[in-house]
Amino acid sequence: MDWQAIQDWAQQPQVALGLVVVVAVLLVWNLVQAWRWIKFIRRWRQLMTHSEGGSLEHTLYETLRRVALMEETLKAHGNHLEQLQSQTNQCLQRVGLVRYDAFPDMGGQQSFALAMLDEHGDGVVISGIHSRQEMRVYAKPIQKRASTIGLSDEEQQALREAQ
Repeated sequence: MDWQAIQDWAQQPQVALGLVVVVAVLLVWNLVQAWRWIKFIRRWRQLMTHSEGGSLEHTLYETLRRVALMEETLKAHGNHLEQLQSQTNQCLQRVGLVRYDAFPDMGGQQSFALAMLDEHGDGVVISGIHSRQEMRVYAKPIQKRASTIGLSDEEQQALREAQ
């Protein structure tokens, strides 16, 4: 195909009309793409600026700093919680109380046996025996839910209730 044949072909009205249509379509396509690009740039700038005027990078840095600070605080709270838990295990937390009449002629269940134990079963049993003339109080140590000193029936019952 030579140059003259191409010129003759290009001068046909259908070809010229087709080229005009293609150029018009490409022009519209170019305008649409330019509009979409402007819209994208506008959204990009909004995304990159924080509502308070800072950049997205600054906002991300600040968020990461706060997360690191919260992790440190959480770790400190966890350590404090473990410390409190170890202290709680040594506190008296199990209690058993039995009230009774120590003597047949006494009423009102004024005598008592009170057992107080920690998590490990260590503690004390306190007994109070009430009579008409006096009140006597006894304390007996408890190690691992048992006493080296003999316990009365009421003290044993209080110890069972505490467990």
